[in-house]
Amino acid sequence: MKKQILLLSILILSFMPSCTKEEFIFDEDATFDLKASKMEQIGSLFESIARQPEAADQLVEATEGLYTDISELYPISDKAIVQRGKARGYSFGMLLTSIARQPEAFADMDAAARQFLGVYDSEYISGELAEITKTYAMTALNESIARQPEADSLFNVVCKRYMNFEIVSSTK
Repeated sequence: MKKQILLLSILILSFMPSCTKEEFIFDEDATFDLKASKMEQIGSLFESIARQPEAADQLVEATEGLYTDISELYPISDKAIVQRGKARGYSFGMLLTSIARQPEAFADMDAAARQFLGVYDSEYISGELAEITKTYAMTALNESIARQPEADSLFNVVCKRYMNFEIVSSTK
């Protein structure tokens, strides 16, 4: 009898999670955007350079199979601004965490960011796109500062050059 009650209890408890209501939020306006997807993939380049700085040239060459430079993706502020801002923010976040992991490879990662994501230019990057990019890169920026606080000047260069904001005051 005890075995039956135990078995029944386990059976009932195993079905309970399946009865809970799960909600998924789908953005019906979000359609696939190839430019955003391409920009998002650049984050893995930064991670790879941080892992193997000696292979930076090979990694950049392999990535050029996706697109050779940011000018191929212009205009980027014409549509899908949210997706593109998220993708840029994700990639810049990966750049920041990669710099925190391997600050010695900054020059290679900076050159790759300039080539594939482009420096901030208000002609190509709207204020809304820049703000979304900054928002999605902020978590990685904070984690990077916490991991490598002495690299704050490098993080500041990235923020100023690519996202149009500073984290270190110029009076410091």
